[in-house]
Amino acid sequence: MRGGAHMKRRISAFMLIITILSTLCGVTVCAVEPRYSYTTTATSTLYISSNTAYCKSKARGKTTATKIEAVQYLEKKSGSKWYVVTDGTWTDSVNDSLLIVSNNKSGLTSGTYRVRTVFTVYSGSDSEKVTAISKEVTI
Repeated sequence: MRGGAHMKRRISAFMLIITILSTLCGVTVCAVEPRYSYTTTATSTLYISSNTAYCKSKARGKTTATKIEAVQYLEKKSGSKWYVVTDGTWTDSVNDSLLIVSNNKSGLTSGTYRVRTVFTVYSGSDSEKVTAISKEVTI
């Protein structure tokens, strides 16, 4: 019985650490979860100045990665839903294990924005999708 109580405390401590780490990461993807086979990191960041959004997304594949594709979306919140901003979608790809996508969108109106990027990371003919979402920015 005593061993079972000890195991429960260890599991509880582990879950507490996981909860704290996920809270610290916030909305931005801090690191890719271990379940991904070909991707090591995927991030999206958003900076807004003078009603212009500066969107940057980055994915790094493992050494087995042969290609990375990205679709980057600038989104605006309406109620509890997110909608893609007009002319706020960009695509890019590279035959390598690192892809950095940077785009700008001017003429933003007041509201809350984020960048959501869907990466497809390839290893030969196999692939996996990874989504990275930035922190929200309100103007």
